[in-house]
Amino acid sequence: MRHISFAINLLIVNCFAFLCFVAVPQVVQAKHLLIVQAGVSIQQPDTVESPEDENAVIAITQEATAENQELKSADTIPIKKIDSSEKQKHPDYSVLSIFVSNKKIEQLKTKLIEYGEQHLPWKARKVYLEVIEKVFDYSILLLLAALILFFISNIAIVLLTLNFTIKRKNQKEKFKRIYGKMYEEVIMDYIFGNIDWEKALIKLKKIKNKPNRRILISVLMNYKVNFKGELERFIPEIYLKLNLQKDSLKLAKSRHSHKKVMGIMELTHLYPQGAKGMIRALTNDPNDYVRTEAQIAYVTLNAENPFSFFDNLKQPFAKWAQLSVFYLIRLNQIPVPAFARFLSFKHYNIRNFSLKMITFFQQLEDVSEVIKMVDSKMEETRFLAYQAINDLRLYDSRELIKNKFDGETKRNKLEILKAFKNIGDLDDFTFLEEVMKTGSTSLKLEACRSVYYMSEESRDKISKHTKKEIPELELLIAHVKDPRN
Repeated sequence: MRHISFAINLLIVNCFAFLCFVAVPQVVQAKHLLIVQAGVSIQQPDTVESPEDENAVIAITQEATAENQELKSADTIPIKKIDSSEKQKHPDYSVLSIFVSNKKIEQLKTKLIEYGEQHLPWKARKVYLEVIEKVFDYSILLLLAALILFFISNIAIVLLTLNFTIKRKNQKEKFKRIYGKMYEEVIMDYIFGNIDWEKALIKLKKIKNKPNRRILISVLMNYKVNFKGELERFIPEIYLKLNLQKDSLKLAKSRHSHKKVMGIMELTHLYPQGAKGMIRALTNDPNDYVRTEAQIAYVTLNAENPFSFFDNLKQPFAKWAQLSVFYLIRLNQIPVPAFARFLSFKHYNIRNFSLKMITFFQQLEDVSEVIKMVDSKMEETRFLAYQAINDLRLYDSRELIKNKFDGETKRNKLEILKAFKNIGDLDDFTFLEEVMKTGSTSLKLEACRSVYYMSEESRDKISKHTKKEIPELELLIAHVKDPRN
């Protein structure tokens, strides 16, 4: 589809160029000739003013006729025959002259005529010379023919390329399907002990070819993901026996990012002892995809200290990498480090990730570092700090977050009010009451929710307020009590 679109666009551009440089000048020239002819016709007199003038005109005409007859009958004056080539010393090839000079066009025409006279039979020569004359007299036809041939050649090239691409793709898919099925059967027979390694090596046909090795690596990667327990150990063994790690190492050192990512994944799953040496350097790769894959691989390969690469990290720790690392920790039961020590790092995304991990894993070892994050310059970091204070139930930080309320953004104000639902008490009622009186609708609603669920005393106290104090009180309480909210 991309090639066809390109051909259509090319045709449109060529047509536009033809209109601009060929058709428009011809129309302008024709218009100019019509104007000139109209002017000449206007200047010619149509009537004679009087009979006397008419008689004089008739007499002059008769005299001129007599003189012309004398000139025709005179034998002393030779009449020179004017050749057509002399008549048009400077022929005008209006369209072709845009691209080539008239002199060169005339030379081309002469050569074509000479070729026809020398090489063609008499009958064909006559037709050929007539065609040549018409083509050069009506040069726009020649240009149109050239443009048509150009368009047709463009479309033909695109269609041939598209056809070749589709056939090549189908051949590759068929090749992968045939050899992939063959390699799967051989590996399964070897894993389950139906054949020994020598027979398996014989059945792994064309394994020295690069495309076949790539197919076998993909088969091994698939088995590594799906096999667990005793059968899993056979996969890296086959990988190393066939020296397939050399192919993966070469990919990991490639200049192309997608090949690097593929190489990192293969080494991480099939050759972990060889991957450790090069993964650490790639955690600072400038390419986002390569760096993310390297960071995920580092956590997988260094279960004893999975986040030690933070110490030398110069590039951002992307959100996709954070999410992937989080699931790795949960699925693979990787020991969770104390994330509070990473809160002092300069990269704000490391600090944000650490706050999320502290909140999720309920790490209460060093909460003072968490409370310090409410003074951060980053809004997102402060938001996560308020969230951590709420989820970790840090009751001693109530006064701190109340003092921060007025200077915060709306999003962070809402998070502060949510925290009082879990860590607030009757001493915070005055603060929440003031928000319900003066805040925006969303802030009033969140303050009412915190007051209502904070304690029985605060709920009774807010119910005694009148409409004069808080006009929307009944609506706010009804909204908070509704289970759908």
